[in-house]
Amino acid sequence: MFIDTISQPSLLLDERRCKANIHRLCQKAREQGVTLRPHFKTHQSKMIGRWFNHEGIDQITVSSIGMAKYFAAAGWEDITVAFPVNIRQVEEIRGLASEVNLGLLVLDTSSIDFLGTNLQVPLSIWIKIDVGTHRTGIRPEEISSLAAMAERISKYPNLNFVGFLAHAGHTYQSRSMTEVQQVYNHSLAALVELREAFADRFPDLLISLGDTPGASMVEQFGPVDELRPGNFVFYDLMQEEIGACTLDDIAVAMACPVVAVHPERMQWIIYGGAIHFSKDFLTLEGGRKCFGRMVDITGGSWSTANVERNPFLISLSQEHGIVQCNEDNFHLCTPGDLSLWLPVHSCLTADVMGEYYTTDGQYVDHYRQRVYK
Repeated sequence: MFIDTISQPSLLLDERRCKANIHRLCQKAREQGVTLRPHFKTHQSKMIGRWFNHEGIDQITVSSIGMAKYFAAAGWEDITVAFPVNIRQVEEIRGLASEVNLGLLVLDTSSIDFLGTNLQVPLSIWIKIDVGTHRTGIRPEEISSLAAMAERISKYPNLNFVGFLAHAGHTYQSRSMTEVQQVYNHSLAALVELREAFADRFPDLLISLGDTPGASMVEQFGPVDELRPGNFVFYDLMQEEIGACTLDDIAVAMACPVVAVHPERMQWIIYGGAIHFSKDFLTLEGGRKCFGRMVDITGGSWSTANVERNPFLISLSQEHGIVQCNEDNFHLCTPGDLSLWLPVHSCLTADVMGEYYTTDGQYVDHYRQRVYK
């Protein structure tokens, strides 16, 4: 069994769980006539990208020009970079836009002028809207600014004003179906209102919304043209806490050797730290931090049946992970044993690891492949 051969921190992918997550959301979008443009920043893998392609997906989202180039080389021809355009990458943008249908996000007229003046290649332009996350974007009520941007885009023959795009990232603070539905409804209503406000001048505008809790938990997507969730491909403990998935839906786990045990404080030390998991954590009852939950190795993969009774990861430094046990579970591992952990945030865990393996040992390519073993 491949898992038995692991000797250092390794990110494992359960192919069955992953493909089930992909199929479930693809089918849901198909049934409602909504375009699914999945965000590939979570898995960053050409191999997993092919699993989406097998479900009929031919339009994707990425988070950087570099990542767009990575997937363009794998044959993807319709790519939106869901990050404010970085005009310092103009030469890379020019080369990429000559090969694929490239979508870019703008937030100001100066960037629009730069793209329109310095590039002769066609570009699909989205205006980024802040629907409540308050990370970046133009607020929906700033109609005069949005109108100026829309008119500026239309001034340049190579720029195609596609529509309004938003990320309802504040669903990550939700902890119930009701809260997620409220955020989704508010976000969609803001985008629909903008589309209607600009309909006379720009009758074919699209609206694009993206977040995993909304896509996973909302039953009826309503009048949205496309959805751009990403984390759903793997899910994680954060999504499980929100209610977007079950523990058994989580498709990746960190395998970490146990290197020391301390019975006097009921703790293990694992070879697995912040450079493997990232620093994201959940807050448990009593204010305790949790950086990962232990699952049981079974049948060539893992079982979540005993998660609540198993130890949990309470602290990370660069290479070390500190695991808190109790008298009932301290005996589960000794130095030299392998432990398996569900991550809090699978996007960051996959990114910092830069590579992973299926549970049967197949290497999975990754945009950020590690330069050392």
